[in-house]
Amino acid sequence: MLLSNGSMVGVTPQSVDYADSTSTYAHGVYGGNSHVPLVGSWSAYGEIYTRQLWVGVVVRKLAMATARNRFEIKKRDGSGGEKDESGNLAELMARPNDRLSGFELWQWTSSTYDIYGEAFWLKLRDLDGRVRELHPIHPTNVVVKRNDDGDVVFSYRGRADIEWPEDDVVVFKNYNPENLRRGLSNLEGLRMTLLNEDASRRATASWWNRGARPSLVVKHPKTLSDAAINRLSSQIDAQYSGSDNAGRPLVLEEAMEATVVQLSAEEMQYIESRKLNREEVCGAYDVPPPVVHILDQATFSNITEQLRSMYRDTMAPRFEMFESVVDHQLVPDFYKADVFTKFNMDDVLRGDFETRATAVAALIERGVMRPSEARPLFNLPPAGPESEVLYANAALLPLGSTAPRPQQVATDGTLMAQPVEERSVPTVRRRSTTFRSIMGRISRVKANAEDTRDALTEEHRKALGEFFTEQRDAVIAAAASKASGVFNATDWDEPLTELLTTLSTATASAVGAKAASDLGGTYDPATVEAWIATDAKDSARKINRTTSDRIDAAIADMEDEDSLEDAVGRLFDEGTLANRADEVAVSRMATVVGFATLVAGQQVAVEREVRVVKTWNASSSNPRSSHAQMDGETVGIDELFSNGMNAPGDPAGGADEVAGCMCGLTITVE
Repeated sequence: MLLSNGSMVGVTPQSVDYADSTSTYAHGVYGGNSHVPLVGSWSAYGEIYTRQLWVGVVVRKLAMATARNRFEIKKRDGSGGEKDESGNLAELMARPNDRLSGFELWQWTSSTYDIYGEAFWLKLRDLDGRVRELHPIHPTNVVVKRNDDGDVVFSYRGRADIEWPEDDVVVFKNYNPENLRRGLSNLEGLRMTLLNEDASRRATASWWNRGARPSLVVKHPKTLSDAAINRLSSQIDAQYSGSDNAGRPLVLEEAMEATVVQLSAEEMQYIESRKLNREEVCGAYDVPPPVVHILDQATFSNITEQLRSMYRDTMAPRFEMFESVVDHQLVPDFYKADVFTKFNMDDVLRGDFETRATAVAALIERGVMRPSEARPLFNLPPAGPESEVLYANAALLPLGSTAPRPQQVATDGTLMAQPVEERSVPTVRRRSTTFRSIMGRISRVKANAEDTRDALTEEHRKALGEFFTEQRDAVIAAAASKASGVFNATDWDEPLTELLTTLSTATASAVGAKAASDLGGTYDPATVEAWIATDAKDSARKINRTTSDRIDAAIADMEDEDSLEDAVGRLFDEGTLANRADEVAVSRMATVVGFATLVAGQQVAVEREVRVVKTWNASSSNPRSSHAQMDGETVGIDELFSNGMNAPGDPAGGADEVAGCMCGLTITVE
């Protein structure tokens, strides 16, 4: 027994089905509050949901999108933050009653709200007046009115006149310009759309039932009697009309002629009108068409944003309305202040793994988030008390301030005196070149080897050009400050290794995949990762050592009237270091392209169990004489060319054979 409005109400399976549109009471009354006109009939809102496909699709999508998000009870703490509140209200929302889960409650509420423009929850209380259960009430069985005392009451039309006070009902309602107490269904704005959709479907059904009548005209050279006309019409209708008789031969006699009547231009608009109807349903419910798999206007670049827009622009205001109603009409039954409800949309709004990882790393590095707060975002277990610490980049300084010099500690624990002069160590900016950005740009070029190689070479030139420009600026700045050492190669090894690794990985992936695909096989980029890492590290060290040697030579050759800054500047702007980006790009491309193509051929040979051969192509306009002589030379995929190299750019050939090489490698199945 539960107390509701001061009266004892028996809680039986029959007496709590208030959510049914048709009362379960033996002499109950169904009172639909509105209908929509269709062709030759009227249909209630619930019938429209059942029979109108796109109304049902959109309503179900909104209901599932609502119910899938965790509905949380939050409490504000004294510091302005919030924390989870576990109590009677949280238990009630998770289990509204014995026959309804929290998911089902929100699924019903969202669907009913979208169909009828309103939804009601009934609060059932115990003898102490505490809310113990929530039961949905179907809006068609509810009358909202004022009693003799002027109070708002909700009357349920069933076995008897059951009335509930306003405090016992939670009301979700859509805006209604004519009534503050009742909501307005979105279906009202779709009256003509639903009428057109119903008419289109009926016309289609009629077309298939009477296939011969509107599309075939039979002519007779003479005047027929009424009996003959009826007999001939019945014969043709019985033998040739309908979908089951489509394609049957038509046999005519007595010089009769059959003429096919084509569809008019207006009738050909049937499909377009059906598409318009479904898009209008989406518009009425503020749902982007791609969300319900209408992909007519969707593209690769906009579909992700439209799916995010579903929660950002459609669901966010909707959730805010649901939350405000619960906060206003249900939370006060459990808490006096500082408690509110919230749909948790973190799971649906978070980006892909790489995007989230980058964003979380930045928040941790800037002292905004603790590692312990970040780990649950990736379903990682707690990492202990060490992860409860906030970190910040110590290199950040206020504008206009001077960076303090770090002091070293002696073996006896005292601070050592700071040196008078320190070598300036350049701060290398994080490279903007990423594997995904390179592959995205490469995917837009023509799918042939020459254009792909040109595009990859340009990626190398651009990225290396930025790197060497930054290196030049740092060296000149160090020279201007009279630092003891203007260039230390080891400071630049790690960033250049990272850059070369990224460029090589993208190059090997693009070239290897294309080469293997042309031979009908597949390419596994994982097999070259170790080689790329080793080669990039070794190449970065050699490049930076060459830079260091040339800088030292330029300083040694300085004239008396030269300044250190001018000597170094000329080396980068006019000397042997001026065109490094082009030189390194060409050499690196020859090495990586040759190796990736070679590996792709080896993988195809194993995968398809065929013999693959490789051919040296001296493709540049001015190749080395030794390479020109090798043009067209073909050997097995695992054999060496006559110059002892595996492929163009093979480091085994030495710098004289690799530097500036633009030769290519072609692999074929013999």
